[in-house]
Amino acid sequence: MRCGFMIVGVSCLTLGSALGQVNLPEGFEIVEFAVNDKITWVPAINNCGEIVYVKDNNEDTRVYLYDNGKITRLTNFDPGRGVFGPVINDAGVVVWSCGFIQQPKTWKIIMLRNGEQTIVGTGDVPSINSFGHMAWQLFRRFTCHPEVDIVFFDGKSAIELTDNRFNDQSAEINDDDWITWGESDGCVSPWVGDVRLYVDGEVLVLPSGSMQPAGPVINNLAQVAWSSGPPIDGIEFWENGETVVLIEEASNPRLNNLGDMYFLRFHPENNRSWDSWLYRLSDGGPVIHRLTNDNVWNTDGDINDWVEAAWRWKDGPGINHGGLRFMRRVRTGDSEFDGDVDLIDYGAFAECMTGPGRVDGLCDCRFLDIDHDGDVDLADFVLFQNGFTGD
Repeated sequence: MRCGFMIVGVSCLTLGSALGQVNLPEGFEIVEFAVNDKITWVPAINNCGEIVYVKDNNEDTRVYLYDNGKITRLTNFDPGRGVFGPVINDAGVVVWSCGFIQQPKTWKIIMLRNGEQTIVGTGDVPSINSFGHMAWQLFRRFTCHPEVDIVFFDGKSAIELTDNRFNDQSAEINDDDWITWGESDGCVSPWVGDVRLYVDGEVLVLPSGSMQPAGPVINNLAQVAWSSGPPIDGIEFWENGETVVLIEEASNPRLNNLGDMYFLRFHPENNRSWDSWLYRLSDGGPVIHRLTNDNVWNTDGDINDWVEAAWRWKDGPGINHGGLRFMRRVRTGDSEFDGDVDLIDYGAFAECMTGPGRVDGLCDCRFLDIDHDGDVDLADFVLFQNGFTGD
């Protein structure tokens, strides 16, 4: 296969030597929630550690919010209508699509902001940036394949970026309103496709070594990553006009704004299951962490700028039982995660003090909620004192 020179300064990464035990990054732990026999769909996480996801079955689905251990249902049961693909930005604005499952033209983009729901447009699979701008896909018709276009919403009006017979899907938007998506032609066998990027009114085709790239994602560094089929069978990465093969035998990337990546790898030795992996940049270059090593299917997820990741798991194909896994930072009182608990952290604790009683939306202050009860109070201060080093 072709292996380019990585922008971070090393050749493409293979995972054969990394197989084996779980290798969590230092200072992180994994917890599970929303575990039962109802379907749990792919979660999205913001930089406040808030996670949105859909649970329940098909037309009975509802949107839920996980915030520092508290789970809140955001939507009511609406017979016959399903919800799909919720995402959340750092301001706490949640967007999802809703409609009759078998009637894609009925799907609407719903925005929840300050407790009020608003219909933003028609379509599904929305993406939202920090400013509330969005991108989503819009179903046109079904011929030999679904014909789907891409829509950009600038906060006031919706603009259609494509109008063709192809299947344009899974749009992702960054804070500069750069939008990427996959375009495919399913009317030929085998199907072919490419990765598109909208920048300042122009649509670019990003170079790929595969005829079947899919699922591109973009971050605020203007980096784009996607899954590539044969002959690559790995993750390709684009930056500043150059595409390289970043990781072999990997798929389904999710990028944060630091260049860290959550991704998946298939493991035939573990009952033909999928495991979660983390590609993390450090001073010495990229490091690969294997996050899971079990017989369940760890599937798509998301990653924030604190390198916290959330993903879906289930017992296997065709099985509903499962839930969500959340790799979060271990709370020690080290608010800036520089390896000590000192006077800087003491000042941060004073600013974050809430007193007893759960507070929604602790955001960065959640790391000083050391006992995970939803507030920053004297009980946390006792734990903080025990860990104080003064260094």
